[in-house]
Amino acid sequence: MKKKYLILLLVGLVIIGSYYGIQLLKEKNTSINTGTNPGELAPDFTLKTISDNNISLSDYRGKKVFLNFWATFCPPCQQEMPDIQKLYVENKDIVVLTVNLGDSKKEILDFLITRKLDLPVLMDMDQRVAEKFLVKYIPTTYIVDEKGIIIDKRVGALNYQEMLALVKKES
Repeated sequence: MKKKYLILLLVGLVIIGSYYGIQLLKEKNTSINTGTNPGELAPDFTLKTISDNNISLSDYRGKKVFLNFWATFCPPCQQEMPDIQKLYVENKDIVVLTVNLGDSKKEILDFLITRKLDLPVLMDMDQRVAEKFLVKYIPTTYIVDEKGIIIDKRVGALNYQEMLALVKKES
């Protein structure tokens, strides 16, 4: 009788152990690395806007994000800003976030007013977020899907048609 209970207990432990082992393998295979390459989870961050609100990338889970790193002194950045403005105005289903690298609030506001731009600008004064995203050249643009996964990364100025093609791209 004791032998039956011992065998039943052993079989039960094997079944339970197998179940948990399979669950761990499933978790391991479905976890996504955080990084800056397509297919990786975009690093989360929180930055202040020019209107002093805190914005986090994770605030926009469930929406596709066009994330652009730029500076006021950068000619290619200046060149693409009207097209980013157009993308922002004409595509309300896309979240457009521009991350300014190191300019003062006054410089950013002057830049926006002079060019008649009304874009969400996040201020990366110490460039820590740019470092997280391995931004070496500006402008650099990331497209992040609804789950926070990077779909694409582009370095250099983009025109409106290129921007539109990127945000329409599926992950």
